[in-house]
Amino acid sequence: MYSYMQKCIDKNYIPITKEFLVDKFSQLGIKQGDTLLVHASLSSLGYVVGGAETLFLALRDVIGEQGTIVVPSQTVEISDPACWQYPPVPEEWYDVIRDAMPAYSKDLSYSKAMGAFSQFIGILPDSIRSNHPMYSFTAIGEKASEIIGQDSFDFPFGDKSPLGRMYSLGAKVLMIGTDFETNTSLHLAENRLNREVIHEKSKILTKDGEKWILFKNIELDIYDDYLELQKNFMEQYTVNHISINESNVYLFDMKECVDFAEHYYQLK
Repeated sequence: MYSYMQKCIDKNYIPITKEFLVDKFSQLGIKQGDTLLVHASLSSLGYVVGGAETLFLALRDVIGEQGTIVVPSQTVEISDPACWQYPPVPEEWYDVIRDAMPAYSKDLSYSKAMGAFSQFIGILPDSIRSNHPMYSFTAIGEKASEIIGQDSFDFPFGDKSPLGRMYSLGAKVLMIGTDFETNTSLHLAENRLNREVIHEKSKILTKDGEKWILFKNIELDIYDDYLELQKNFMEQYTVNHISINESNVYLFDMKECVDFAEHYYQLK
């Protein structure tokens, strides 16, 4: 059926059902009313019967109607090709790409690098997506509107961003088969360090048509040390952990993580 299915059979993995996930997430410490910033590698779990839909339904059952799920839904490819590095493109391509690239649309610009679960949250009719053309978040649940808000384009991971509002609301970070390389909450800490301001370009839709805009940001992960930070944080703070097949699943307090990262970088 699928190549990963044979891998699951060969490794003697158990099929993952909604009921199994509800039990595991409850053991992990997720509670009714929680606000969760979720980073999920669905494939890390093995064969999930029902895929992203099952993961969502399980989380919804555990957090209840008062809970909220937030996922990063970034579209970093809607950017100036002159700044692309992985790989850089020929200069003669720049204008072709700039002219042909569709502007950011909350409905149509799906996140190509955030995974199946992020994409699934984005198609739910009650989900709300932020307006940033490169660094959006999508939320569903009781506090979705409060978290997403109406942001300026500047400093998309700063205190006035969805990350800043999640921090204030006491959110938790749920990592499913992922690590601090994709822990978006770290960017909030980095925004509090008075790093040099950079400028980025992206393309948006306005009432007058498509338009390239310039916005302010900071350089992120300048030390390439997110995994070192993870090791230090997990040694010093309470991080709930379970294993599902061979996947590590972590739950921890976002405020504790951000405050720790801020102090960690102040000592650099």
